[in-house]
Amino acid sequence: MLPMLTKRVWRIFLVTLLIALPVRLYQTLFLLEPETGFYKDGSVSTAIVFIALMAGCVLLYADMARSPAPVPQLPVRSLPAAAASMFTGFLFCGQSLFSLLGVPSVENELMNRILAAAGILAGLALLVQAYGHAVGRNFWERYPLPALLPPVWGCACLVALFLTYSGSVNIAENVYDTFSVVFLLLFFFAYAKLHAGMEPERSARNTVRYGLMAIAFAAVTVLPELLLRLTGVSPVTSYPFGMYLMNGMAAIFILCFLLALRRAPEALGAEAETSAAEPAAPAAEQPAGAKEEGPSGAEEAAQKPEEAPLSEAETENCAQQLQEAFGAQEAFLPRGKSPFPKKNMENQR
Repeated sequence: MLPMLTKRVWRIFLVTLLIALPVRLYQTLFLLEPETGFYKDGSVSTAIVFIALMAGCVLLYADMARSPAPVPQLPVRSLPAAAASMFTGFLFCGQSLFSLLGVPSVENELMNRILAAAGILAGLALLVQAYGHAVGRNFWERYPLPALLPPVWGCACLVALFLTYSGSVNIAENVYDTFSVVFLLLFFFAYAKLHAGMEPERSARNTVRYGLMAIAFAAVTVLPELLLRLTGVSPVTSYPFGMYLMNGMAAIFILCFLLALRRAPEALGAEAETSAAEPAAPAAEQPAGAKEEGPSGAEEAAQKPEEAPLSEAETENCAQQLQEAFGAQEAFLPRGKSPFPKKNMENQR
């Protein structure tokens, strides 16, 4: 069994991060104006980061589209994926409860409650899936509807982002956060379809491509925000810090899951067909003294290789011996087609 991620996919992903992440960190540490939330170089560094990320996403999409889509082996048993899914579920539930009882994630009260409820349900689904990865069970194969709870949270989060960022002026940060949630939503939807047994090849392909895209965008959003918090700089975005932690932990879970995702033994059926089509071993290879039930006379005649034809002298000698032994007139004629073609082994040669 081979991992689902090929070397070419890894190269595209790593090159994208090597270009985008250092520029993003430099942008956050040296180009950010804390008073305004803008960058000193205008939009140059933002354009470099965004173009690198978009180019990486396009290359990942195209490479996964032309590559074969092997059916993965489910369920995936992985302790790192189980631990990451468990912490992600706790963060989803904790941040959602904090937004209800503490600081709201969205100024709109109704939308904040909807987002919190979706986050709690998604966290519970992730906790169930954590147990499934720990013991190697796929709970969504028989009960697929709970697997859609994380994608529902992603849809609610996108609506909340639209309401929150409609009055914001920092477009660059808004774009990073929005794309991060979009790819998380797409990954969770492909993840749900994969475990529900719907379009396994296509779902596996989407799980890999959208998962890597979600990890890339989470890296360029979560790490700069953590650096700002450590250096004491006020955040430049309206996205709650707890939701950054949720996105970062979800990205770690995606990475652990993709590393544990394996191809199913696809060649099993082909090997069985090949072995069935192979002829039986010749009798000369059987051990001496082995006794086996032979086929019928017609089948045995059909399985025997054709012998070389006798010469005229040998034919006359055989005929003479038969005449002397039985007193009969024997003649050897050339073999021709039988007038009875049905069930005639001679005509099948």
